[in-house]
Amino acid sequence: MILELTDLYLCERCFSAAETPGPCPRCSEPRRHFKVGAVDDPCRRPPTDAEGRLLSRAPQWWVDVGVPHRPPDEPAAP
Repeated sequence: MILELTDLYLCERCFSAAETPGPCPRCSEPRRHFKVGAVDDPCRRPPTDAEGRLLSRAPQWWVDVGVPHRPPDEPAAP
């Protein structure tokens, strides 16, 4: 049986994931809500160019939201 998870709450600091909102138990940052699509949704695939070459290894839903990478030791913005 495959669980169809279409919503995800993810900590932008340590990437801790959960199915429910709330602060991250690892670093206390609030988790951000993401719509990751159904199992067969094309947004789960990495983006490609017209020739089929990968533009990113991240899934399309991650690329679309444009989450900036923040090193783990950098403090969170207020």
